[in-house]
Amino acid sequence: MKRSHGLLRIFLAAFLVVAAAATPSRALGEKRNLVILFTHDLHSHFLPQRHEQPDGSFVPAGGHARLATLIRDHRERHGEAVLLLDAGDYSMGTLFHTAFMTEAFELTLMAEMGYDAVTIGNHEYDFKPDGLARSLAAARKHRADPPALVASNVVFTPDDPRDSALKEEFQAYPVKEYLVIEKAGIRTGIFGILGKNAQVDAPFAPPVTFSDPVEQSRKMVEILRNREGVDLVICLSHTGTGPVKKYSEDERLAEAVPGIDVIVSGHTHTLLMEPIVTGTTCIVSAGQYGAWLGVLEMDVPRDAKPRVLSYRVEPVKGDIPEDGEIAGRIREFKKHIDNRFLEPLGLHFDQPVAMSGFSTETLSYMSEFPGETGLGNLITDAYRFAVKEAGGAKYEEAHVAIQPLGHIRDSLREGPVTVADIFRILALGIGPDGNPGYPLITGYLTGRELKKLMEVETTVSSMKRDAHLSVSGLQCAYNPHRLPFDRVTSIMIRDEGGSWLPVDKNRLYRVTANLYTAHMVDYISHVSKGLLSLELKGRDGKPLRRMSDGIVTMAGPDGKAQELKEWLALISYMKSFPDSTGDGIPDIPVRYASTESRITVDPSLHPLDLVRGGTMITWAVSALALLILTAPVVLLKLLRRRRRSRKLRFY
Repeated sequence: MKRSHGLLRIFLAAFLVVAAAATPSRALGEKRNLVILFTHDLHSHFLPQRHEQPDGSFVPAGGHARLATLIRDHRERHGEAVLLLDAGDYSMGTLFHTAFMTEAFELTLMAEMGYDAVTIGNHEYDFKPDGLARSLAAARKHRADPPALVASNVVFTPDDPRDSALKEEFQAYPVKEYLVIEKAGIRTGIFGILGKNAQVDAPFAPPVTFSDPVEQSRKMVEILRNREGVDLVICLSHTGTGPVKKYSEDERLAEAVPGIDVIVSGHTHTLLMEPIVTGTTCIVSAGQYGAWLGVLEMDVPRDAKPRVLSYRVEPVKGDIPEDGEIAGRIREFKKHIDNRFLEPLGLHFDQPVAMSGFSTETLSYMSEFPGETGLGNLITDAYRFAVKEAGGAKYEEAHVAIQPLGHIRDSLREGPVTVADIFRILALGIGPDGNPGYPLITGYLTGRELKKLMEVETTVSSMKRDAHLSVSGLQCAYNPHRLPFDRVTSIMIRDEGGSWLPVDKNRLYRVTANLYTAHMVDYISHVSKGLLSLELKGRDGKPLRRMSDGIVTMAGPDGKAQELKEWLALISYMKSFPDSTGDGIPDIPVRYASTESRITVDPSLHPLDLVRGGTMITWAVSALALLILTAPVVLLKLLRRRRRSRKLRFY
C-alpha cells in the first residue's frame, strides 16, 4: 500500500510539471514582451528630406510613407505585441501644416499608420486654442477613428471664452488625461505632459495653461498603478533632455517620479543611440522629422519589474519601399496645398526660387555649436530687405533685424531651393490674419535697450539654447568672463550710408523680428529677473499698445495689403539675387556659406575689462567683492594696532 501510494505521488508530480509547461500564458515568471515603436517632433514632414553625408553627398531620409513601411514590418513580425506612440509636435514644419485647421492632415495620416497614442506638443498651440480645436474637429470629420490623444497637464480657464471651444473639443474628441491599452496581455498605462520649457515655447496657448509636470506625473502614476493596476507606465513627455543634466528636464522628471517605467522624450529633438537610464526609468528619443523610428523591446513579467530587452533607433532610409496607400494620400495633400494655399500667392510647391552652390550649417550643428551662422545672417538680411521693399517711398530705415536659433527649422542644401524648402526653414506660426506663418513686425528700441537685447545672446542662451540670436545691421562683441547680463562690451550699428558707428544709448533704433520673437520679450524680462526689461515702441517713443500694431504689410498678388510673412520675406530676398550662372535662376551669394563676425567673443580676465562700461550691478558686485577681499587685511591691521597699544600701556 505504501509503495502504491508512493508511485501515485510520483505520477501526480510528473503530471503537474507537464501541465505547467503546457500553459505558459498563466505561469509565474513567464516572459511577456512588448515592442514599443515611437516617434516625436514629426513636424508635418510627410516627404523625405535630403540629408548631407560626411562626404558631402545627399541621401533621402524620412517620409511618412517609408516610416509606415517600417511600422508595418514590425507588426508583421511581432503581431499584437506592438505599441505605436508619439510624444508630440506632430505638426508645424512644412507646407502641409498650412491646412492644419481645416484638414488635419497630420492626424489623418497618423490614424492610417495605426498610432495607438499621441500627446500634444507646444507647437500644436501655434494656431491658438481655437485653431487646435478646429484641427481636432477636422480630424473627427475626416476619420471615424482618429488617433487617441492624451494630455495630462492641460488647464482650462473657467471664465475666459477664448479656450471654451478647445475645452469642448477635448471632450468631444475625446482628449484623455490617461489611457490604458492592453496588448499581448500587458496592460500599459499612458499619460502625456508638456514640460516647463515647452510651456515657455507655447506663447499662443493662453488662456490655456499647464500644471506642474512633476506633480501631475505623480498623480498619473498613482492612478495608473493603484486604481488601474497596470503592468507598465509610459509617459509621453514633450519635455526633452539636454547635454547639461541640471537643464535636462526629463532626467529630473525620472528622478522625481520613479514610478514611470518609460519616458518617450520629445521637444528637444534629441537622438539617443542608447537610452538614458535613471533609476528604473528608461528615457528614449528618436530625433526629429521622422528620419528615425525608435524601437524599445520590453519584458513585462507578472512577478517582477519590467526590463529592457533591446533598444535601437532605425534610420528611415531612402531604399525602404514606400507604403503605397500613404504615399498616395500625401500626393493628394500636396495638390490641395498647391490649389488652396500657394496658387493664390503666385507660387507652387516645387517651384525653384534660387540656386545654392553650398550647404549651410545643419540644425544639429547649430544646436551643438550655437552662435552666428551663415543661414542666420541670410535670414536676418532678408528681413531688412523685405521691410525696405514693403515700405517703398515711405520706407524708414530698419537698423537691426534679429532671429532666434529656435525659429530656424531647417538648413539650406546645395542645389535648387524651392518654395517648399524655404517654407521649411521659417515654417512656424500664424498671424492675426489667420494665415500660416509669423508676420514681421517693427518697433523701436533705445541704444541702451539694444545692449540689453544682445545680453540674451551672452547669458540667456546658455540657459535656453534656442535663444541664440542671429543679427543683421549690428555688430556686437562681448566678454564671457564678465557678470551675467552685463557682458556686452561693444555694439556698432550700420547707418543709412553703410558706415559702422557706436550705438547711441539714448537714440531710438528701428528693429524688425517675427511676431513670436516680439512676444518673447516678456520671457526675457522674466528669466533675467527684470534686469533685461525691454519695451518695443512706436516711432514716437511711446510703447506699442499691442505687438500687432507693428506688423509690416506688403502688397499681395491682388494688390491688397497683406501681412509680410517671414518665409515670404526670404523668398523675396532670394529672388533679388543676380543670376550668375545664366540658368535663369538667382544664385545665393557665397558669403552666406560662412559667418561674418557679426557677433564676436572677446574674452579677457583683466580687472578693468571686467568692469569697464558696466552697469550699477557690476559696480555694486565689484565693490562687494573688493570689500570681502580687503576686509581681512583691514581687520588684521586693526588687531595689530590694538596689540601694540596694549604693549605700550603695559610698559
